[in-house]
Amino acid sequence: MTNELELILNDKLRDPSAKKDIDTLFNNLENVTNLVQWIAELQEKGMTDSLKGIVYATASLRSILTDDMLNGVSTMLNSLLEVLAKLSDPAVMQELLTVLDGISSGKFAEEPKIHGTFSLLGELKDPDVSRGLSVAINLIKHLGKMGKTS
Repeated sequence: MTNELELILNDKLRDPSAKKDIDTLFNNLENVTNLVQWIAELQEKGMTDSLKGIVYATASLRSILTDDMLNGVSTMLNSLLEVLAKLSDPAVMQELLTVLDGISSGKFAEEPKIHGTFSLLGELKDPDVSRGLSVAINLIKHLGKMGKTS
């Protein structure tokens, strides 16, 4: 095996373009080693089959989809990633969970008790209620703009 390897290497070293490729390989040995270690880690974690599946699915989709369709999908994915990045903020996530819990448990319907116009006006003096109402009005305004027909 060693003699065969030497013969192959000597043969390749005679070819200038192959010699350049071998030089590049040896000059980037650390990068190649890191890549092989990364692949080995993926293999140990059982992720290589999943990644192969993703690559094959992407290749299959590429043969079906047009460039415009791919650009549209990538734009949607970028938008989705922006939303997910904002939602991943722990403070935002905690507030969303509090709101969802308050709605699903019925706590938000219990307090404050609004019995009429005067109790509603009294609640509007609360700075949190005032800010929340501003958020709600701006949200409704944006939804109205989105629903506008040309």
